[in-house]
Parts: sequence; C-alpha cells; structure tokens
Amino acid sequence: MNGDDAADGGWFAGVDRDDTDAGATAIRDGRAEGPADWPAAAVEYGYADDAADYYDALHAATMAATRAAVAEAESAGDRQLVHAIRAMDDHTR
Repeated sequence: MNGDDAADGGWFAGVDRDDTDAGATAIRDGRAEGPADWPAAAVEYGYADDAADYYDALHAATMAATRAAVAEAESAGDRQLVHAIRAMDDHTR
C-alpha cells in the first residue's frame, strides 16, 4: 500500500494529527470499501509513528466522535420531549 492508497481510503488522510475534531468528523462521515491494514497505512502515510501511536489517535478520534453523536442524540430527544409537553399542554386548554 503506498501513500496514495492510504490517502484515498484512510480516515486519517488529510487530517492534522493534533485536530481530534477533524479526526472524529472523518470517522463519522467517512467510508471504506473494506478492511485494510490501517495502522500500517497510517505509518506509511506519515500520520502515526507506529501501530500503538495509530491506535492512540484512533481512540481519541473515536471517543470524540462518540461524544458528538451522544450530544446530538441527546439534544434531539430533549427537543422531542419539549414538543410533547407543549402538545399535552395545548390539549388541556
């Protein structure tokens, strides 16, 4: 796998190593055609020093993606609850 292959398919391609939010967005919005040796691709691409470094970055990015997804889902539910309470209030008038 060369750097171009990694750039075409790795979530880390084009992502600044220190920008966890960009990594989270790449993970949430990205797709891969199939499994690959992503740690090796990240090392070859220059994103990570070794597999352990790749997994550290992956952990940080996936945790940020999860936090964002939970906050998004939580907010949507809260809005639905507010609408339900308002509908019940309107119904009793």
